[in-house]
Amino acid sequence: MTWRSVVAVVLLCAGGGLCVVATLGVVVMRDWQDRVHYVGLSSIGAALIGISILVRESFSLIGDKALLTAVILLFAGPVLVHTTLRSGRIHALGDWRRDVDEQAER
Repeated sequence: MTWRSVVAVVLLCAGGGLCVVATLGVVVMRDWQDRVHYVGLSSIGAALIGISILVRESFSLIGDKALLTAVILLFAGPVLVHTTLRSGRIHALGDWRRDVDEQAER
């Protein structure tokens, strides 16, 4: 085994482990607002898997696609979480701002 294979296997196991932990977190959490926070953890796991493919295949067509997918997941995950939480707050309270509860009491 070469050093690239060893590093790729370590990154793949770390990424797979993070994805498993994120899945267990989604199963264990009770509220949808708590569950949505595990998207970030799973996107980091997917990025590690993509980097492991890049280490194994180098900068080729397969490696470049894995790197592009990892970057898209790293940037799209937080945007998806923020949008989901904001739309849930709008659905529950009618507005997304923090002080809407205080204005309703006045």
